[in-house]
Amino acid sequence: MTMKIEDHAGLVVKRFKEMLSEEQLAVIEPEHFDELEVLVEAAIGSSEAQALLEAVEQVETLAKSLAKHAATIQNLEG
Repeated sequence: MTMKIEDHAGLVVKRFKEMLSEEQLAVIEPEHFDELEVLVEAAIGSSEAQALLEAVEQVETLAKSLAKHAATIQNLEG
């Protein structure tokens, strides 16, 4: 099951709020939690983009290797 970045960020902030005391919650404005959620979304998105980029690089490397192997086989058959 995949989770949307926004949903995941919301859960992270919700869990963070649960860790705070009533006194701490009283002094932190809702806008700050909104900003924290945006920052968490950005961090997750950046990590996801990096992982996808690495996967693309691996596929490109594999494609080049397969093409080289296919060319070698063609040369042996020819």
